[in-house]
Amino acid sequence: MKSFILSMAIIIIAAVSCNTPKDIALSKPRDENLQLESILDKRNYLESIFKDDQKVRSEKGSEIMIEHGKDSEEFRAYINTQIKQDEQNLNKIEAYLKNYGHPVRSEVGEIAAITPWSVIHHSQGYEPKKRNFEALYKAYKNNDIDDGQISMLLGRMYLIKNGERSRKGSPLKSADEIKQLIEELGLDNK
Repeated sequence: MKSFILSMAIIIIAAVSCNTPKDIALSKPRDENLQLESILDKRNYLESIFKDDQKVRSEKGSEIMIEHGKDSEEFRAYINTQIKQDEQNLNKIEAYLKNYGHPVRSEVGEIAAITPWSVIHHSQGYEPKKRNFEALYKAYKNNDIDDGQISMLLGRMYLIKNGERSRKGSPLKSADEIKQLIEELGLDNK
């Protein structure tokens, strides 16, 4: 029973933390003066951002919610910390993408390659996801992120934009689902 409650708490935290609160401004990209000269520098930089991204999504949030409740001051403080970290990570990733393009998995490794997707997926609201979709879609086409990751991003975008999950048609193959969501979101005009 305890594991069920913990699992439900994690799901609620994920849903709450990925929605943009009305009082939080949408992020805007800022230039960050990056000087990453080697592949190792790039890998270390990206892996550091990934660690920061994941650190604020710990089980601690579940514990806070279980102990104090979803509407508690303690839980709101936890979510605000997560939002601030997401904003910092997004600024770093957008600067990285501007300066170096999407990382190549075979060069920087799996964790570093999925870091832009993870950060953009966790970013607040629709606009940062839309703004960075082209880079992530190109990474998907180059096999630097997988179909599950691009599908998850598109599903989140659809949910944010339409207030519900896409449920059209019978179970689709990943490629068909991705194509359908791109069309429904109007991202095929890019």
